[in-house]
Parts: sequence; C-alpha cells; structure tokens
Amino acid sequence: MTTTHYTRAVTKVRLNVYTAVVILLFGILFSRLWYLQIIQGTQYLKKSEENRIRLLRVKAPRGIISDTDGFALVRNRASFNVFLIREDVQDLLRTAERLAALLPISQEAIIEKVKKSRRPKFEPTLIFRDINFKTVAYLEEHKIELPGVLVEVEPLRYSIYDSGVCHVVGYLGEINENQLKDKETYPHARQGDLIGKSGIEKTLNLFLSGIPGGKQIEVNAHGRELGTISQKTPVPGHNVTLTINLHLQLIAEEALGDKSGAVVAIDPRNGHVLAMVSHPGFNPNLFAGGISNTDWKKLVGNPNKPLRNKTIQNHYAPGSTFKVMVGAAVLQNKIVSKRSALHCSGYVRLANTLKHCWKASGHGYLSIKQALEQSCNVFFYRAGLELGIDELARYAKSFGFGAKSGIELPNEEPGIIPTREWKREKIGDRWYPSETMDAAIGQGFVTVTPLQLAMMTAAVANGGTLYKPMLVKKISKADGEIVKEYQPTIIRKIPVDERYLQIIREGMWMVVNGNRGTARRSKLENLEFAGKTGTAQVVRLQQGKQEDLPEKLRDHGWFISFAPADKPEIALAILVEHGMGGSKSAAPVAKYIYERLFTPQDFLVRQSITTPET
Repeated sequence: MTTTHYTRAVTKVRLNVYTAVVILLFGILFSRLWYLQIIQGTQYLKKSEENRIRLLRVKAPRGIISDTDGFALVRNRASFNVFLIREDVQDLLRTAERLAALLPISQEAIIEKVKKSRRPKFEPTLIFRDINFKTVAYLEEHKIELPGVLVEVEPLRYSIYDSGVCHVVGYLGEINENQLKDKETYPHARQGDLIGKSGIEKTLNLFLSGIPGGKQIEVNAHGRELGTISQKTPVPGHNVTLTINLHLQLIAEEALGDKSGAVVAIDPRNGHVLAMVSHPGFNPNLFAGGISNTDWKKLVGNPNKPLRNKTIQNHYAPGSTFKVMVGAAVLQNKIVSKRSALHCSGYVRLANTLKHCWKASGHGYLSIKQALEQSCNVFFYRAGLELGIDELARYAKSFGFGAKSGIELPNEEPGIIPTREWKREKIGDRWYPSETMDAAIGQGFVTVTPLQLAMMTAAVANGGTLYKPMLVKKISKADGEIVKEYQPTIIRKIPVDERYLQIIREGMWMVVNGNRGTARRSKLENLEFAGKTGTAQVVRLQQGKQEDLPEKLRDHGWFISFAPADKPEIALAILVEHGMGGSKSAAPVAKYIYERLFTPQDFLVRQSITTPET
C-alpha cells in the first residue's frame, strides 16, 4: 500500500469516528431534551409558572368595636409594612444592612427573622410594621436597588380613646408557636399575624379577625411586580357592639382621676355593664405595630400594674360594703328584725379576743338600718357570729361571691369566700369564731372583685335578681347583618325576701342621706342615691394614723351605690387603692359621676342608660 492510500484510509477512519461522536452527542442532547420536555415537562412548567406568578396573602381588616350607641371605640388604619422575599434577594447581608439603616431594627435581627421564618422562600417574611411615609417613599424610589424588598399596606388596629376603654377592649400581639398549632381557635392565622391578647380582642378574636384574601401577581426575573392576574377579596371581621356607654365610661375615668383603683357600673334592670374602668391603664396603640422594649418595660415595671384589669383580676377585702350582704342574711334568718336593736359599747369580747368598733366610744343601741348608716362593726360582729361562717358563706355565694361571674373577658378571678372546710383544706387548721366576726365585716380571709360588688349592689337594688354581667350586646357583619344578639341572663334569685332587701335599701339610703351617714358629705341636692362605704385593711395598724403610713400600706377605700334611690337605673362599685376609707376617697367619685350623669344637659346622652333592654 502506497503512502497516499494509507493516509486516505486513516483520514476516513478518523472521519467516521468524529461522525459517530457527533451523532452520539446529538443523541444524548436529544434524549435529555426529550426527557425534560416530555417526561418532566409538566413539573418544569409548574416551576416556571411559580417563578413568574406569585401568590400574595391579603389580610382581612378586623371588625370594629363600638359602644352601646354605636360610637366606635376601636377602628383600623392603614399601615405600611416591610416584607422580604428571600428568593428574590441577591445579597441578604447587603440588603439587611440597607434596611437596618432605614428602620429601627438591627441588621442581625433582620437576618434572624428571615432565617427563622418557616415560610417558603418565595413567600414574603415580615420585617417591620408601620413605617413612616418618608421611608415608604425611599423604598419605592429605590426598588431596583433592593430586589426582594416589598412594601405592603395592611389594616392596623387603632384605639380612638387611647386608654379610655383599654382593659375592656384589650390589645393585639403577634401570634406565638403554640397558638399557631391551635387551628380551631386561630383557623386562618399565620406566622407574624396579630391576634387578640387581652380583653374583647382576645375573647372574640375568632369573630373579629375575618378571613384573609389573596392575589396572583406576575413578576419578572428580579421579582418586580408586573401586574395582577387575579385576586380574592378578604372578608372583614365581624363588628362587635358592647353594652359599655362611652359617655359614662369617660365620666367614670374623669371621676377616678389619677387615683389607682376601679369603677364598675351595671344596669340593675338587665345586667348590662355600662362602664368598667381600671386605673392606671395603658394605650393599646402602643401594641398596634409591636410594642418597643422600652414601652414594655415601663408597663410591666409600673408598681400599679396598668396591664391588669383590677375590676376582675384583682380581689380585695370588701370591708364594710360586705355588711349589705350580711345584713340581708341575718334578716332572712331572723337573727335581727326591722325593729330589733343590738348594743355597741365600742368593742366585743370573745374569750381572750377583743374586737373593736371603729368608734371607740361605741354607738349605743342600733337597728340594722342605723348599723348600716353608721357602719357599726359591733352590730355585725354579734349578728354574724350568730349566723355562723358556713351560713354566711352560703348567702355570700348566692350573691355571686366566690365564683367567676362569666363576663366576656379573660383571666377573671373568683375571689375567696371561706368556710370551715376551706380553711381545713387550704391552711390545715380549724375555724375560729373570731374569724367569723372578721368575715362579717368583710375582713379576714374574704376577698372579692369590684365586679362582684357591683353585681351584689345591682341585685339589692332590683329586688333580688342576680344577673350575669353582660358586656357584649351584639355581633354583626360588616354590612350590618346581625350574626348574634345577646340577651340578659338571670343567674338566680337571691334567697332573701323582698321586704328584707327593702330594709337594706333604706339603710343604704341613710348612709348618704341620714344625719349620721358615713357618706353624708357626698349627698346631692337634686338626686337621692343610696350607698355603703367600706374600708379594707392592707396592714393592721397598732397605733398612729393612716396618713403616717407609706402610701402602699394605707387602707383601700370602697363605695357601692345605686341611683336614683327610688327607681334604680345604675349600680356602682368603686375602689380607690390606698384611699384610707370609702367616705373620704371612693364616695366622692360616685358623687362626681351622678352629678355629671343626671344633670339636665346630659339627658339625651343618658337615654341609652335609662331605657332598659330586656
């Protein structure tokens, strides 16, 4: 074979090899293309659509909370919130650094929020709520430089009257991990959502929260929104109408002033809670966009506990206001009568125990009405001792003490009504007669809430019907359709004859209008009202005066009342913490409320109170 023929043969072989390699490569590429297009085409088409089309959740506005006349207490306002879509962020560290320079949040906190988020990378993660318009304008202007950063408008809670009805309405807070698992209570909630943490916002959160909507948007390769493809409108939360009368609520707040304490007003004809004030309060708007550490520390560090609803969460010794219930019980048991009298010499001796009256010289002989008027301790020591602690407790419980009322608010405390068995179980000791004497004047182990005292006062005023305190009047949809309407609920009839309750009412009338009444300085010329003062000991004072003690050790002042005396429309329970006596501190609060409420110019505003709903 010549050299020429050999060269041609080698070239031909090489050409065949190259051709085979090319054919093989094209075969592989074709096979891969076929696999991607045919076998996995549907899957990649879905991924492509996901990259092009993004689903955004649209939160529903919470329902409006109004007073009994329809005046809004809580509304919603627009909030501009910053979100971050991790999938679209090119440089997380750089983006977090830019945002930290604009927002009151650190770079580390932003990165931590993104890393802790359990949402898919293509869903927005909340970084910061409620930014100002200047920041919104900057972020919108620099969209291209901040891929993955999104500003969305969401409804945010706004309390119109600041701390005016704070403990009734409550506040919102971010949902926690345990609550996220509770799909029955929070069916539509997701991480970062705000839910009710206290008050009506909490108890009626399911009604108030609404149902979120959503929208499909088309985005480009950089995540920028190109347009909306479709959307589902969110369903607003239901509106809630309360029995609270805003006018009376604000008057009660004014009357209490800067004193630490509580005011509860109830309509004795139906159990409607007309006002519920706990002071000091807090501004729910602090929680709207997430409360700062500084504000939170101020609230929890305040010794007067502004976050606690003192009307239902704090229980105190009722002092002499408890004599109203004890008086009804001893009348019913015929231990005393309308005409009988007991003698007060200023003290009672029981074995080695000496119990004193507040009036050292004694009151002499008193009827039960006079004993209420002058708040004689000795009268009730004697009568209560004969009644006995277990019978006293039975009547106290029939008036609503020692049990939760069932009001539509969270964390209510039942208070304490002691019995022989209670002391044996709780303390491991027997009951002593001297402790019965303490209980008969609202001291010792007895504790009650302001709401319970208001319930008792309302029951005495209306002739013996104990109503469940009613705070929610109705729930309705945004279009006005009523979803649920609440009716007054009778818990029980008090086991005391009406004729005996009339004697108690007359005694309470004398407290304010009698010549020796303990609240006679709070008497009004144009309105007759009835009441009972009370002083609850904080520490036992051996000698000296209350004024000499540090404020935190001074006695609490109580006053319960109903008005008008002949045809009650309102029952009050007022507590002034460390007020050193009901006649000095709490009764003037009631006087101020009645002066404002029953003046001619307030008649139209008062109509919602004076027209009962049954």
